[in-house]
Amino acid sequence: MIMNQKLTVLVGHNSPETAYVVDDYPYGFRLRCKIRYWVEYKPGKGCRMVSQTTNPKRAGEVWNKPKASTYCRFGLVMMLDENGHVVNGGGCTEYDSAAECAQLQHDYANALPCDEARQILAAWVKRKLAFEEAKAQGKITLTTTTTENFGPAVVTTEILKPASDFEEAKRLAALEPKEVA
Repeated sequence: MIMNQKLTVLVGHNSPETAYVVDDYPYGFRLRCKIRYWVEYKPGKGCRMVSQTTNPKRAGEVWNKPKASTYCRFGLVMMLDENGHVVNGGGCTEYDSAAECAQLQHDYANALPCDEARQILAAWVKRKLAFEEAKAQGKITLTTTTTENFGPAVVTTEILKPASDFEEAKRLAALEPKEVA
């Protein structure tokens, strides 16, 4: 997530027809065009930002091929920075902590492009918290087997500890999502 900036959340821009349009965007060094942005959701893949410019070299309003970012599996938020530029406000992937996912759900669930994306994020936060809870109860272990110079195998087992922000994640997950204007 982008932090330490004044950002405005863009909501409801989930197709080329409902896209956020910037009317004066540079096209090369001298030409100007329009650009439109939206967040696309695809089941099984997630959300991604898409942008598309017009071609000022052709008569009328001809849109170029859309350019899409990498999928973010559990939601993505599109925002305007303090300069009025569209930015990827961040999302949640398998590699984010339970607290980061719970924070996204609490702050921006209502800005996700569709109900299915919100439901998938909520289910993911629930699973992340269950995993952290199991670690806190000592139910998750990591077993490694090593050998040195073809010697006997050494097996070590350790109990995984919960993430340091686990309590904050539980607190955030218990709250209702904020309303996004």
